[in-house]
Amino acid sequence: MARSTPLLTAEELARTGAVGAAVAACHEALALEDREPRVHALLAHLMLEGDFYDQAIAEATKAIEIDPDCSAAYLALGLAYDRRGGMWDQSVLVWHELAEVAPDLVTAHVQLGEAFSAAAFDDEALESWRRALEIDPKEARATYNLAIASLKREGMALALPLFRHAGELDSSQDELFFHLLGVKDPGSGPIEVAQVEPSRDARLAAAGRALEAEDYFVAADLVRLVLDEDPDDAEALALAAFAYLKQESANESMACALRALSLDPELATALYCLGVVYARRTGLNRHAARVFIALAKRAGTHALVHVLLAESLLGLQRFAAASKAYRLAVRIDPACVRARFGLAASYLTEGRYAEAQWEIRRAAHYDTKRQGLFWRLYDEYAGAGE
Repeated sequence: MARSTPLLTAEELARTGAVGAAVAACHEALALEDREPRVHALLAHLMLEGDFYDQAIAEATKAIEIDPDCSAAYLALGLAYDRRGGMWDQSVLVWHELAEVAPDLVTAHVQLGEAFSAAAFDDEALESWRRALEIDPKEARATYNLAIASLKREGMALALPLFRHAGELDSSQDELFFHLLGVKDPGSGPIEVAQVEPSRDARLAAAGRALEAEDYFVAADLVRLVLDEDPDDAEALALAAFAYLKQESANESMACALRALSLDPELATALYCLGVVYARRTGLNRHAARVFIALAKRAGTHALVHVLLAESLLGLQRFAAASKAYRLAVRIDPACVRARFGLAASYLTEGRYAEAQWEIRRAAHYDTKRQGLFWRLYDEYAGAGE
């Protein structure tokens, strides 16, 4: 069935954030056809955006009653139950249904696990997160949840490596390095070494773009050309350190970062690489914390810097200081999923279980919003209905 003009208007308004006008357009669409599941699903999403959970639940439920295959409505309904809290039985059922309707949707299994965990079905939660990782081994949020579960069962010492692994799967960690590097335009298409202007700055800029594109061979060639002319170029050494880090060559990365810092003790990219290497090594949390403190002085406006510092503080069992660093990260970027999970972990160490669960729910909200998951499911469903 083709979408009505008011529904198309509502979709356009909703995508631009004009919630009030979109709601009005949805009601116009319902006046023409009150059993259109796409309108009810969109209304549920809009109600959820405004934190009107009961209305979101009612609209999503109506959409599902009309068409039990409306995946976007299941997503809105599950998020509404989760954010409202205290309705975990219903939440489990909804996420289970979404996993049935869209079995390859990783987020459905992640959310199902979180609902099971909140309802104290820990074994079922673990099974759901492992299923999510079977579908996508790089699913960071499932790994964060496994880290939280490990913290509850085994303590911080065994959970911390999982937190760090989840962080490495999260694209935000690489984004921090390229933010520190100042890469503004990654460009498009492959970089040809012979076509790069033969100057230091042009080669380093191109090497940074190549690293962002994960073209490590081209980046290595460009960095090598710079170091051939000046072996003491600190910025080139920091790029080499990052390239080694991405290829799991920790010793080489450490050597390049230390050499860069001996030449420029405040070079943020070298501090990042050295801190990450230390954080990965057992027993070096104290060194990692010192490096990340230095990095926070250089780049304290970026949330992830404080997250990295907090993780090192957790490893030192300095839970109060870690919690403070996580809270600062959340203030800088409320949508930082890694900070939300870390703050939940620090609350758990203090026995503040309700606050920890709230942070996990907020992480879920921001993660699904960042993915644009509602619109992806909605567009797939709306397209299939025409």
